[in-house]
Amino acid sequence: MDIYRMNSENIPKIASMMGTIKPEWWDYEGAFGQLSGTQNAIETVGWYIGKDKEHPKGWILCRELSSYRTIELECCGYDDNGEFKAEHKLEPLIGEAEEYARGKGYLTFRSSISSIGFNIHEQEITNIPEAIANISCDRIDFKWYLDYGFRVIGIQPNAYGKGVHLIILAKDIS
Repeated sequence: MDIYRMNSENIPKIASMMGTIKPEWWDYEGAFGQLSGTQNAIETVGWYIGKDKEHPKGWILCRELSSYRTIELECCGYDDNGEFKAEHKLEPLIGEAEEYARGKGYLTFRSSISSIGFNIHEQEITNIPEAIANISCDRIDFKWYLDYGFRVIGIQPNAYGKGVHLIILAKDIS
């Protein structure tokens, strides 16, 4: 077999094949849309808070991963008198995103944070399950995540550079 790169000319053939071999997952239009761009698989949605519409105080931006029935926090921030704060200050917006996701039939809310402040930060990770089982941190945003129902589901080693890992969290919202 030879390998070919997908392009706009051959995507219709691939979409047709996908619908033929796995019709319970893809019809032609769904497969074509997924292969042609992110519009059918990933969209973004966001909210912000403020004293009024003209003066934002904090925001969250989420990705909708419709194929996985998941919403995922992309980025967020809160202006606490000029100081950046993260998730724990944005609980009303996280709740809004959860309700939105439930309304769309999504089952999971995912998020992630860097390893700064964790016992695994700047450490080589050779055994991810062991690292997850022994993970610890005193960061207020991590503790907030756990109190809010999120659990660590993974670690992506060196996501932000050598020794700076990504802690992946998820919450069942069904």
